[in-house]
Amino acid sequence: MKKTKLALITMISLSFMIACNKMTYRKTKSGLVYNIFPSSGKDSLMKVGQYAKFNFTTKLNDSVLYTSYGKAPGYAKLLPAESVSYNILEIFPMMKKGDSAVTIQIIDSLLKRGDQQVPPTAKKGDKMTIAIKILEVFSDDSAAFKDYNAEMEKDKPRQMKEQEEQMAKMKKEREAQEAKDEAELEKSGEIQKEIQNMETYLKGKNINAQKTGKGTFVYVKEQGNGPIASAGKYVKVKYTGYHLETDSVFQSNEYAFQLGVHDVIRGWDEGLQLFKQGGKGTLYIPGFLAYGKNPPPNSPFKIFEPLKFDVEMLQVSDTPIQ
Repeated sequence: MKKTKLALITMISLSFMIACNKMTYRKTKSGLVYNIFPSSGKDSLMKVGQYAKFNFTTKLNDSVLYTSYGKAPGYAKLLPAESVSYNILEIFPMMKKGDSAVTIQIIDSLLKRGDQQVPPTAKKGDKMTIAIKILEVFSDDSAAFKDYNAEMEKDKPRQMKEQEEQMAKMKKEREAQEAKDEAELEKSGEIQKEIQNMETYLKGKNINAQKTGKGTFVYVKEQGNGPIASAGKYVKVKYTGYHLETDSVFQSNEYAFQLGVHDVIRGWDEGLQLFKQGGKGTLYIPGFLAYGKNPPPNSPFKIFEPLKFDVEMLQVSDTPIQ
């Protein structure tokens, strides 16, 4: 933690010096603006073919876009001068282990070059500043990859935590959007209309299906005698999907997923929880619990189209199913 704070303080200090024009900059042949801060180490300058391990902080104007401090460092192989242009690799042959540097890239120049590293929020007139510190230099691939793998393994808990937090955030945003959409559909009368239409359809076909969740109707032919397919379980389902209005098949397949976490349409998340492993039946799903007002592009579904699925619960597990 202390090292991370120190690195960020150093970056802020460098930024202040930049803002006050207290640095004397140089330019590479491509026009990259840079300044190198040599360390007191006696190592040789890096050479083509070697690998550099480095920490870095990238800023767009005054906003930090990314920093490797507290995370896995960056790795790069030094390439011949003619193959690198207007990026940090261009100054690596002028650096050694322990050295630090600051580079400045003008967004206009990156855009003209069609550079893929332009941040999506960048616009003409902006500048991107990268502060780097060389941590280690490797002379061969095996040593570099061994160190890289060790750093990735060390960083794995942080990555997993970050991924879980991101997934939780996305889930929260998705649920909030679903609640908003549902409230609008409820207010417009769309939900009540679709449920009434489904009840009329089932009555006309003399189908004894039970309503569950927000409005999925389920005919349980065989409940099964294995583990219950409850929310959070991993399931494998054999299914055949039909357009309800025409009773025509649009897809038949097997699919493994985690139940109740929005990996599938809401009608599946609701209806499949009435089965155990080995169970068979049919799901009758109103359009608002299928693909709603936004069917996938180029899909065979119409807006708010009701669907039917013959399903067989092949497997229920506490762990992911291939």
